[in-house]
Amino acid sequence: MSDTIETGISLTIREAVIEKLTDTLKAFYPLAQRADEELEMLKKESKGQFSAIFQKDSPFSVEADRFLPYMIEVANDLATMMKVDDNNYADHLKKLMRKIQLMHQVLHKFHTITDEEAAHSTIN
Repeated sequence: MSDTIETGISLTIREAVIEKLTDTLKAFYPLAQRADEELEMLKKESKGQFSAIFQKDSPFSVEADRFLPYMIEVANDLATMMKVDDNNYADHLKKLMRKIQLMHQVLHKFHTITDEEAAHSTIN
């Protein structure tokens, strides 16, 4: 018999989802850390003047000019996944996945741009 929480989502499924999302966040962490280091260098050069990575209408609660605070928010959301009741599980998972998707898109774009600029400056 499978352990379930309230109306039927098995603990095994919840644990598998959390494990996959944890692995995803672990892969994002070095990218976020590297991006934050690059943003700090740009700030010292008086470039990249902005107040937040994501716009106010994003699903994130935090507003920061670095990626790691957003990573912390996503990690905290993930930590609550085992505690969310079945009635709210799908909604919570959908919101979490949206944050992860946005984080992936922005980190990918950021590193694509900075890697291209680094390659271009090496050539010249």
